[in-house]
Amino acid sequence: MKQVVFLRKYKIAITVLVVAVFFVFSQISWAATSTVRGKAWWGDTLQYVYFNCLDDVMGDNLDVEYNLCGGDGTKTAGECVPPDYAFHFFSSGCSSLVHGVYIDENGKLSGSAWNYAKGLISFEATTTPNAAVPDRSMLSGPCPACFSDSNCWACYSEQTQRAYGWGRSTIDGSWVRLDSAATPPVQIKSWNIASSTSPYYALQAGDFVGTATSGLGNLSFNCQSENGGVSNCGTRDYKVYISNLQVGNMSAPNWTYSEACSSSVARKVVLKWQLKSGYQPDYGMGQTAYRVIVNTINSTSTPVFDSGQMTGSASQLICPGPSCAWTPNYNTSYYWWLQLWDADNQPTELYQYKYNTSADTDGNSDANNLTFTTYKHEFPSPFFIWEPYDVSEQVGTSTEFMSYSATTTSKYYTTAQPSIAQSCATPNCQYLWTVDNNPGSTISATTSASTSIVFMYATRTVVTLRITDSDGYYCSRSEELYVNFGLPIWREVKAQ
Repeated sequence: MKQVVFLRKYKIAITVLVVAVFFVFSQISWAATSTVRGKAWWGDTLQYVYFNCLDDVMGDNLDVEYNLCGGDGTKTAGECVPPDYAFHFFSSGCSSLVHGVYIDENGKLSGSAWNYAKGLISFEATTTPNAAVPDRSMLSGPCPACFSDSNCWACYSEQTQRAYGWGRSTIDGSWVRLDSAATPPVQIKSWNIASSTSPYYALQAGDFVGTATSGLGNLSFNCQSENGGVSNCGTRDYKVYISNLQVGNMSAPNWTYSEACSSSVARKVVLKWQLKSGYQPDYGMGQTAYRVIVNTINSTSTPVFDSGQMTGSASQLICPGPSCAWTPNYNTSYYWWLQLWDADNQPTELYQYKYNTSADTDGNSDANNLTFTTYKHEFPSPFFIWEPYDVSEQVGTSTEFMSYSATTTSKYYTTAQPSIAQSCATPNCQYLWTVDNNPGSTISATTSASTSIVFMYATRTVVTLRITDSDGYYCSRSEELYVNFGLPIWREVKAQ
């Protein structure tokens, strides 16, 4: 077995040892009433159900060729003859019939959709007949505040992203069930679309998917979920969606150990957000501008940073960064708020970051769910050198190369002097040496500033030194080595 002894000297640097730090996007409850828009498909006979009068289609304009030919789409206007002309009419949305469906901050549905054959489809009970709700048990559990006695037939649970309960025709009392187990349930996809097990694709936050059931046939809420999830959007393009712009989650500081190490900057935050709804099919966008406010107290007055209205659909703001001149302080807790503008330049309310947990990148060190906290100081910077520089097996010998001490070159930082480097010394710095891609290698002292390593194979090898300071912050430096075979020494001798 070939062995090469390797000893290293240490100097400082940074790492790219990927730190297993987890962060969780913080959810925000429905802070405002959601306006439901779009249309659902109730089969070839009943056809579309419109969820807002702005989406209603009643007849055709007279200049539509399809209408001029009496509904015969195979002919152009020039090919139409008098017998082809049929009676037609047109009514603008919300001009003769005003209706809409809404979801309040508690998830309760209200209002009515409309279908040309079944009239208004109500999603809320009246004083009578409350007891007529077919299955009251389906309104408990995920939506405990929503049941017939509280003037509620249908509700939405943000936790499950599903709609529950019933809609009812005001003409004949026909019921439509939103959460039937016989079809993919009706869901409203929130900001964390990817976390869902839904088979549908190409969704925007705020889109409905799934299929309700009724005695008159299934009611599909999205062309992508028609026929049990087989997209039929090429035939008819429709969906039901939340139209008004809302924020789904906010997170901070989103600045991991590895990022702080690799950039040698601990005083940085990345304020992130994702939309819960607001994508406008007519505009092709939802958010058109944003504003971020940061403060050390729970007030938006006299903040330490206010970006003002900034144009764009960005989903994060890096501070300091190209769009943010503010630099946070060390070891400081901050509150932050977010406001967005939609395609009509209408602002949302100010959303406040409010769900920091121990799983976030700051570990919720101040135990305040409304704040994020910056790091106490800069991170340690490990660096090491070794000798000999080229590591190779010495033929016929067993060689051990001594290394220099790392204690005079590795650095750490303290809360008292957060940006001034201090020379490492135990117990201020803890060392950890590891070897990858050279199994069987031995390290004489894995936790000392100086060590020697015996490599078992001549191959590409990675040696890593991790430095941890007294606050538990750590960074690593890795060096890639090629352990080679030493060349034999040749000597010419005269033949005997």
